Amino acid sequence: MGAADREPDLAVLLTALARVRRQITLDGQPSDRTLAKAAGVSPTTVGAWLRGARFPQQIDPLIRIVDAVREHARRTTHAWAGEPAELWDKRCWRDAHIAEARRRAGETSRAVRAADARSVLESGRPGTPLDQVTDPFMLEVHRPITVDGATVGVLPSYVRRVHDERLGQVVDRVLGGTSAMAVLVAGSSAGKTRACWEALGPLRAAGGWRLWHPFDPTRREAALQELDRVGPRTVLWLNETQEYVGEGGERVAAKLRALLTDRARAPVLVLGTLWRKHHADLTRSSGSQVAQLLDDVVIEVPEAFTGAALEAMRRAAQADARLAEAVEHAVDGKINQYLAGGPALLKRLETAEPAAKAVIWAAMDLRRLGHRTTIPLALLKAAAPAYLTDTEWDAAGEDWLGQALAYTAEPCKGARGPLTRVRPRRSQGRAAAAVDPDGEPVYRLADYLDQHGRVTRADQIPPVGLWTAAAAHAHPADLGVLGDAAWARGLCREAARLHKQAVRQGNVVAAGTLVRRLHELDPADRRPARWVVAHACLDDPFHVGNLLDSLHRAGAHDQIATVLARYPAGRVPLDNPARLGVLLDGLHKVEAHEQFIALAERAAAHAPLDPLGVGVLLDSLHKAGAHDQLATLLARDPAAHVQLDTHYGALSLRRLLRSLRRAGAHDQFTALARRAAAHAAFDGDPLSEGRLLMDSLHAAEAHAQIAAVWARHPACLTLDNRHSALTVARLLDSLYGIEAHDQIAALLARDPAGRVPLDNTADVRALLNALRKVGAHEQFTALARRAAAHAPLDDPYTVGTLLRTLSSLEARDHVAALLARDPAGRVLLDNAAGLGALLFDLHCLDEAHDQIATLLARDPAANTTLNPLVPDAPYLLMFGLGLVEAHDQMVALAERLPAAGLFDELLRTDGYGERFRFGREPDGSAADRWGWEDLE
Repeated sequence: MGAADREPDLAVLLTALARVRRQITLDGQPSDRTLAKAAGVSPTTVGAWLRGARFPQQIDPLIRIVDAVREHARRTTHAWAGEPAELWDKRCWRDAHIAEARRRAGETSRAVRAADARSVLESGRPGTPLDQVTDPFMLEVHRPITVDGATVGVLPSYVRRVHDERLGQVVDRVLGGTSAMAVLVAGSSAGKTRACWEALGPLRAAGGWRLWHPFDPTRREAALQELDRVGPRTVLWLNETQEYVGEGGERVAAKLRALLTDRARAPVLVLGTLWRKHHADLTRSSGSQVAQLLDDVVIEVPEAFTGAALEAMRRAAQADARLAEAVEHAVDGKINQYLAGGPALLKRLETAEPAAKAVIWAAMDLRRLGHRTTIPLALLKAAAPAYLTDTEWDAAGEDWLGQALAYTAEPCKGARGPLTRVRPRRSQGRAAAAVDPDGEPVYRLADYLDQHGRVTRADQIPPVGLWTAAAAHAHPADLGVLGDAAWARGLCREAARLHKQAVRQGNVVAAGTLVRRLHELDPADRRPARWVVAHACLDDPFHVGNLLDSLHRAGAHDQIATVLARYPAGRVPLDNPARLGVLLDGLHKVEAHEQFIALAERAAAHAPLDPLGVGVLLDSLHKAGAHDQLATLLARDPAAHVQLDTHYGALSLRRLLRSLRRAGAHDQFTALARRAAAHAAFDGDPLSEGRLLMDSLHAAEAHAQIAAVWARHPACLTLDNRHSALTVARLLDSLYGIEAHDQIAALLARDPAGRVPLDNTADVRALLNALRKVGAHEQFTALARRAAAHAPLDDPYTVGTLLRTLSSLEARDHVAALLARDPAGRVLLDNAAGLGALLFDLHCLDEAHDQIATLLARDPAANTTLNPLVPDAPYLLMFGLGLVEAHDQMVALAERLPAAGLFDELLRTDGYGERFRFGREPDGSAADRWGWEDLE
């Protein structure tokens, strides 16, 4: 019989699969937990299957494990020699499974009838085989909060605490053959049910256990009907135990006591949960069946994470975004309550009466627009009616606000209610934190609703009433940022009102903004500049410098003179060199020569030598041509004062090195670069001091010093971490810059093109360019081939630039290979700038027309993420859409910009600037002309 005719051996396939998995990475990814999620079984079961310790009763879950390993192997671009050809063949796995089942059946044929009989009896017992119970929510584990795009598993990672150890001891007794009961007691959402769910793990691993969750037609009735038929190795899941043994539950309690003492039905595990109040009520009568049932079975669950448990939770949060959010925002360590409270908060919002919903929406919008966490009552009272229709407002009643706040204050699952008053803590000297500057009570929005609102309401522009209320009642320090938010959404008149009110409250940042924007609307109107200078608080050199710049753009020369008279340079504090640099820039622009010289001389001689601030100050003096003052500052040798063994020093080095080079301080530049090179390292951790120093040397083009690091520690350059491609690219650039041909050859001899990971396509592109620059044509071709076949295709920008790099004459075949992988159908749509760049790069390729069509069919204009922190991104996407003549999508993208806080980008778009010169209304229509007189 030929090889092709032999039945595949399941043990051989399992051994090969385990060997492949070990070879993917050093830590055996994908993990048992990841594979368990794919297969719908427990991690323990996965391990037992792959070791051959347990025979899989069904083949489909095992095949899902095979698919998961294969997909991970494909992404990591590994290949293995010597493995069975049928390793990835599903039919071979199915045949092998059937063959193994037949073999086992033959060995146990005498016991078939007995096994069949046991199977029939087993099916009549209450409950479900435990390995089929895979949905924790069916057992009433609270659904956790969600963090967009960052969910690791169905449930967040679990951190064991003392109560888990006690519960584990109960499970051990049960595994030893003794029936037992455990009831976890704590407040709402403290983690009781989740702890019970985790305790099932050893029972799953042991196999043969069932779980029964009686609840139909009612919990108590179901328990009474079936408790007598419960057999050995059954878990009774009595979540919310008071529903079974509460008022009138004596019969259930008696049956449970009988079950726990019946050796013929042992072992049985009864798991229950209670609130503390319920436990106190149930055990009030010490002689009752319920009290005796609960005697000595209670396990207390802590309400909060503290000490070592909190530290363990913080470590776990590094790999689970839901835990990270809960750790960051939970109050007093009540992390489980935060995790479980989110869905309840949303339900509370969904079912709220219109007035309560309006108050919550107003708070959501204020927070996402920039207001601090504590919101004055007067602001909520003034803003909420804007969210109600006329009919809703008429029906609200006189006490609408009191009723709404009572509703929002009620706790959810043990967590803070949707919107609650911040009460004074006078015993801790914090009473002032519970009121606004006018003495009004303040309220706080639940953190989960705060996060939820930032996502779900991101495309909505709040009604005018909210902005009007904010101008009158918002915290003074928040007026400026709220004004910026209004302007970013095209509500220019409301923005100007907020900025004007902010200036009244001493916000000099808003002063410069108000002058600049109103000058753009009406260049001939000097009233804004006069009013601002008369009311602005001039106490910070940074903001005064920006105000001078705004007045200079507005041509407000008289007001510039007034500012200079009110803020003499001779009395400016010298404690912050970066802020001094900004003020010097402003003085230079308005040609205040005497003031500039006076301040420059003082700053150069006496300002602290903070490395980052000194860089700003050096640049300001250099731009202004203040050579004498520049020499004075350099004579103090700021380079010698940089501490390179700290993160701050390493981060500051980039700015200072470049500033020294621009200022012509070559000796100090070289001395500082050499010092940095002595501490620098080819470290894989991007936040280590050694790696930050290397990045700074590269940014400053300190090629000789980078080459010195390589010459000193060549063995420290690893080629297998995710940053290796970029590190090698930068090193090749530096070695090429100083013509270190021998060192280039030594580096290339280690075959970086064949060894670096392909995780980061941008880094791979940088290495391709470097290899081409140094003439390493064979390695360029090898890396191009690998990248075209295996580089990730999620980031549109890096895919586009990779296409551009490969489109050189040397790599046209690789362009075709990359296009054949359908990058346009696979890139993520969350990077608007990257999508624009990809459209540009595809437009430049004759063979990419189908890819352009594929990308446009995914409607990037409607589906891309618009981030106000990256304001140029929509412009780049608009440019790319214009190149490929996707005019409808250009219009759709433009219409999304204001709600996303990108109104300025809309003004840059053809046809929109003049139409919306005076802003827009919340409904999208163009605002009528308005001016300074309309801001009262």
